[in-house]
Formats: sequence, structure tokens, C-alpha cells
Amino acid sequence: MNNKMLKKVLLVDDDTVTLALCDMVIKRFPFAEQVDKAMNGKEALDYFGELVDNPSEAQKAPSLIFLDLNMPVMNGWDFLDEFVNKGFHTIFPDTRIIVLTSSIDPSDIQRADQYDIIIQFISKPLTFNIIKEIKQNDYLQEHFADN
Repeated sequence: MNNKMLKKVLLVDDDTVTLALCDMVIKRFPFAEQVDKAMNGKEALDYFGELVDNPSEAQKAPSLIFLDLNMPVMNGWDFLDEFVNKGFHTIFPDTRIIVLTSSIDPSDIQRADQYDIIIQFISKPLTFNIIKEIKQNDYLQEHFADN
């Protein structure tokens, strides 16, 4: 099969409809073999904490996180700060983040630019055309290129 895909993505969003839609789009368009989900930033941090605690699982970290910004318990910005502060960005150097949000606030876009691990800022909803565009991203192209 020459359809190249990411091994795993993590969706972080508090909206179950958004999670279900993203899951469907990702699975229908050959983009990722596995889709894991977290309902807020704290669940996502716990997810990475468990990977660190189980070294045999560490290589199974997601290549990509779709991160919502506005969530209860722990929002996307707090997740990003903790992800960096806990060193997860160095433990999992191949994991990249795409902000997938309903926010159109220019200051959010500028703030996202401050994080090296964020490779794109996208407005909801996730669509097939957006997936096609993401596949062209310099950080992810190698996963989809035919060798």
C-alpha cells in the first residue's frame, strides 16, 4: 500500500462533536492509522506523562496533536506551556502541534507563532481540503511522500 500515513494523532478538544468530526475526516482521508483523544489540556498532559512512565510506549507518541485553545479544566495555551515546561517537546521531538480552533483572534495567531512546535494555525472545522493542505506541511511531508 503506497498510501503513507502518520502512525498516530492526538485530538485535544472539549467538544465531542468536533472530536467525532475530526476522527471521521482523519480516518476517511488516509492521514493517520490511529486517533487518540483528550477532552482538555490536562488529559493530554496525563497522556504524555503515561508515555514517559512507560518507556516501551514512548516511541508510540503521536506525530501530530490537533489542539483546541478554548477548553475547560486546562486550555490549549496552558497545555502548551506545561508541555514545554515538562520537557515533553524534547522527550518527543517528532511531535508537532496544529492549533485547530474557532478563535480568529489575531493575538492568538501571533501567540502561536512563539512556539516552535506549532506548525500551523487552522480554523475549525477540519475538512478534507485542510487535511490535504496539512499533508504538504514541511514538517509532515516526509510521512506522506512516496519514496
